[in-house]
Amino acid sequence: MRTRAAIVGGGITGLAAATWLRRDHGVDDVVVLEASDRAGGKVRTELDAGYTLEWGPQGFLDNAPDTLELAHLSGLGDALVRADEAAADRFILRGGRLRRVATSPLAFMASDILPVAGRLRLLGEPFARRRPDHDETVFDFARRRIGGRAAEVLVDAMVTGVFAGDSRQLSLAATFPRMAAMEAEHGSLTRAMFAKMREARRAGKKSGGPSGPGGTLTTFDNGMERLPGRLAERLGECLRLEQPVRALRREGSGFILTTEAGELAAESVILTLPADGTARLLAGPAPAAVAPLEGIPTVPIAVVMLGYKDAGVFDRPVRGFGFLVPRGEEPGLLGTLYCHDIFPGQAPSGSLFLRVMVGGARSPEAAALDDDALLAQVRDALGRVLGADPEPDKVWIVRWERGISQYTVGHLGRVAAAEKAADAAGIELAGSPYRGVSVNDCIKQARAAATRVAQRLRR
Repeated sequence: MRTRAAIVGGGITGLAAATWLRRDHGVDDVVVLEASDRAGGKVRTELDAGYTLEWGPQGFLDNAPDTLELAHLSGLGDALVRADEAAADRFILRGGRLRRVATSPLAFMASDILPVAGRLRLLGEPFARRRPDHDETVFDFARRRIGGRAAEVLVDAMVTGVFAGDSRQLSLAATFPRMAAMEAEHGSLTRAMFAKMREARRAGKKSGGPSGPGGTLTTFDNGMERLPGRLAERLGECLRLEQPVRALRREGSGFILTTEAGELAAESVILTLPADGTARLLAGPAPAAVAPLEGIPTVPIAVVMLGYKDAGVFDRPVRGFGFLVPRGEEPGLLGTLYCHDIFPGQAPSGSLFLRVMVGGARSPEAAALDDDALLAQVRDALGRVLGADPEPDKVWIVRWERGISQYTVGHLGRVAAAEKAADAAGIELAGSPYRGVSVNDCIKQARAAATRVAQRLRR
């Protein structure tokens, strides 16, 4: 069997790369090889008793042009569903209490999310000392610019929500490159925010804070899997399921991929697997990439989804987007989404639908608890946070042993080394281990990889 481009991995990155190759560059002779019996990777949706269950990402921010273009290209433009206004309020657990995250500077200074001294320290942000020359952790960056208390509460919670990671270990430049760029360009996050607000007003757009660009969480009717499902449908026979790639080797100016169905000859290759799987395949054609890839760890995640028919079963309000838990609170979970408010159509009317994350870098052992022990831990934590422990009417549990890639200090150097070795062998790398873990990041990387492959093929 022969093909012009072989893509290993049928998650959202691999499916998008194949689509971009065909759509942007007219490369129709593409094969996507997926080891499992379904496409989409961690983007997976199930419907049960009126609930929309997301195994992986709950949605994507609607400010990413590549993702929106892919949705419209797939015929899903009319299926886009944006988060409800009722989900505007977000909370952080501090001192055992849920505290609302203020959305304006004045409201923040009047809030109780930080002690008075912690809030006042933020006023000194424009005068913080200059950044060091070395790769800085997210925590050290935040402590330097906005103070230790804000770093411990606000920034640690943000890192938990995005990476389920440890802010004291993750690289700022790799995990939040926009923050690093704001400081580099403006010398201060405060000055950068004001500059962005002025720019947004001139353009008539929403502005975002330093944690990320402005955007609204968005999904599709019947869930996120609509997108990979439609991409897989349009790829047709180009997508081959239950075809794990056992080996990859150079042969002449191309490659041979060994699968259970035999050997596939390809002129070019894109690898979209987790870092350890990519390292295994590159041991022959690009051995210098192996060590850097093996230095990109992942953390396990357990997702516990709970449905309650009665919306009044807790003693405290369960309204808004949900809450995150910074290090030090340790109630036994990382955070909880109020899915019934975020996307009301994803739960029966009048019900509560909670999506609880457990594990991560903070407590990886918790993700491996058996179902009974995990549910007991989650219910105990929710009981302490929300004031009651009602019996859920529905329970669903999903585990990801290799949940989220961790961009620890030195990550960008490791990625550059792996990409250099792979590029020298004529192989492209794309996906969540490298330059962003979100759906938007993966689709953006897929498009860039497709462009580079098309350039190779033209040469």
